[in-house]
Amino acid sequence: MKKSLLLLKIFLFLLIFFIFSIPIGFLLKDDTNSYARTLFHEFYRQEKIDYLICGASHVSHGVEANIASKKLGKSVFNVGTPSQQIDGTYALLRQAVKLYKIEKVFLELDFAIACDLSVADRVGFKAEYIVASGIKDLKIKTDYLLHCSNIKYYFNSFLPIGKDKLITLNPKKVANKAKSLLNGEYFKYNYVSKGSEYAGKGCVLDLEEVPEGSFSNYYTEFPIYIEGISADWKNTVDKIIDFCNSNNIELILFSMPGSDFYLNEKGNYDEYYDFCKSFANDRGLKYYDFNLAKQETLTLKDSDFHDDNHLSKKGVYVWTDAFCSFFDEKYKEENCLEKYFYSSYSEKMSATPDKIFGLYMITSDDRKSMEIIPVSNHVDSKRITYDVWAITGTEESLLSKDSIQTTIALPAGKAGKIRVISYLDGIKQNECTENFASF
Repeated sequence: MKKSLLLLKIFLFLLIFFIFSIPIGFLLKDDTNSYARTLFHEFYRQEKIDYLICGASHVSHGVEANIASKKLGKSVFNVGTPSQQIDGTYALLRQAVKLYKIEKVFLELDFAIACDLSVADRVGFKAEYIVASGIKDLKIKTDYLLHCSNIKYYFNSFLPIGKDKLITLNPKKVANKAKSLLNGEYFKYNYVSKGSEYAGKGCVLDLEEVPEGSFSNYYTEFPIYIEGISADWKNTVDKIIDFCNSNNIELILFSMPGSDFYLNEKGNYDEYYDFCKSFANDRGLKYYDFNLAKQETLTLKDSDFHDDNHLSKKGVYVWTDAFCSFFDEKYKEENCLEKYFYSSYSEKMSATPDKIFGLYMITSDDRKSMEIIPVSNHVDSKRITYDVWAITGTEESLLSKDSIQTTIALPAGKAGKIRVISYLDGIKQNECTENFASF
């Protein structure tokens, strides 16, 4: 009897605690200005969705769905949230099919997501909880939360407050949330940002562009970890394939374009392409990788990117036009892959005129020098020269001129920026800047 009473008290305590945490979590959640919240609000208010584009942030910064809807004569919607994992994509797809008669699903195969941690190894769940907050169907949401993490995180997953739930105790942010609730702004679902704007139908436009020839990095990137593509990722893609088949939905596997600087940094993009192509072929599907697109299919400049792997507003328009042009009718052609795409990224680079896509500018461990490493398509280093300046405050000093030297001594005991202009056969290629602080 005493044991039963104790269990009842524990149950009632947890129930009351959960109920009270709902309004507390709502008030403390820092989501007043969230494009994901705006996206989900709009998602549930569509008259119809014919074509669904699924993936992570590449998708939300990808196709301008209003333009695509007009070009394709179908209602198009993007469901991509920051760092959205493949199981989150599957859950949102299930939710979409509950609401709308989906004809076609475009699934973006971002290698950063494919090579991410398996479910058992995940420790941070901000991306997962953003997805969960956008799912209204209780069965789908519960199933998702039970399978997106290890069992030891279940309590945090189902509680409205907790780690990675965007909860803030910052008085200013809490006050702003309360103000937006009282004046009704919160319920207008407007997304306001100095650097971006919400175009509608799940598309976010980044206003800042990469200046031509300015791609740089202060550390070297690791190759794509193909062996890290988990069984969880593969199994979930298989679930998406089966789900689309059972619901008579055409599934298209594709990859969004990244910058050539980003892909050449990785150094082994063809390994990922070969994996995806084989994965799709084994399942009776085609895979369309727009990183291998020929010039007439898609041509992007540096300024079409916001960073090395997300499109700028201008780039979104270019990409949307290419996306619609290809997936309107061209992809149905029997030899479309051979006609519109290179057979490998290496082939594309060989067909591309010699170019320096950007620079590594790496400060030595002792902070006395900086190494310049060009990221190019097989350009002989003897053809490359550099002008290097150190900028400290209002002063700018020339460190080297028309030099083939790639290791530059930094001004001792100073901090500022190093500016490098690179030349290929005397023709300017890049103008890149990185911070430095020397001893």
